[in-house]
Amino acid sequence: MTVPLGFIGLGSMGMPMTQHLLKAGHTVIVYDLDDAAVNEAKADGAETATSPADVAGRAEIVFACVNTPQALIDIVLGENGACQGEKLRVFVDLSTTGPPTEIEVAAGLKGTGITLVDSPISGGRRGAIAGTLAVMMAGPDAACEEVKPLIETFGKNIFRIGDTPGQAQTMKVANTLMASTASAVTAEVLVMGVKAGLDPNLMIDVFNTSTARNSATLEKFPDAVLPRTFNLGSMHAIVLKDLNLYLEAARTVDAPTILGPAVVDMWEESMAANGKTADNSTIVKFLESKAGVIVGSE
Repeated sequence: MTVPLGFIGLGSMGMPMTQHLLKAGHTVIVYDLDDAAVNEAKADGAETATSPADVAGRAEIVFACVNTPQALIDIVLGENGACQGEKLRVFVDLSTTGPPTEIEVAAGLKGTGITLVDSPISGGRRGAIAGTLAVMMAGPDAACEEVKPLIETFGKNIFRIGDTPGQAQTMKVANTLMASTASAVTAEVLVMGVKAGLDPNLMIDVFNTSTARNSATLEKFPDAVLPRTFNLGSMHAIVLKDLNLYLEAARTVDAPTILGPAVVDMWEESMAANGKTADNSTIVKFLESKAGVIVGSE
């Protein structure tokens, strides 16, 4: 595929995905509000643009990875938005923006000739750098098949969720709740165990060879909590944004939420203690401070 590509949003996830596309030999036109990020991408071989409309005026396929629903609406439908680009045919949203926003953007693009592919990602910054992200896709068959080889440059597992934008967002926020619940409960039980005199390393070994194993016990806590590096590369503010998008999605379809609000409360308490930009692995710290123990070794 030789058509020019665009990428809007060069944050902790967007930058490594852009770099994978460049390494695969694609022409990539980038835009971000952060000049330093744009300059980094330019040094890697990207071309630069002055606005989302400029990107979409030069690229037939444009990817976006932004932090908030409003940011997505602005870059697609706002002043100088991508919808004004003359060349754009397929817009791929890699962000987590929630089903209602994705549906709103799809409605805004109706009649423009631009196809929206709802394609949120999971795997964190580590997965983006390694090119091993899990990618969920919802959109028309032709558009999904066209962009799949491009997504394969940074995604290892690609799942077709459906043909309607919003379906992949629903899958992503459901995944976020489950993953964040696993991290929260793992932090809680490890702190309890350490206070009761158990070895946290041994606890993790037991969990991982029994019915309690989960994504936190298998990777996150052994990699970032037990060695006290706290370097998963993800932030409290982002996980809380995604968790609240899950609650919104559940309300939209009138589904019960029992555990979800409790998990949100725990992450909010952790963010209040650690800060919005604190690594998600630090969720254990505010529990440690309450219990007066340390999980792992400094």
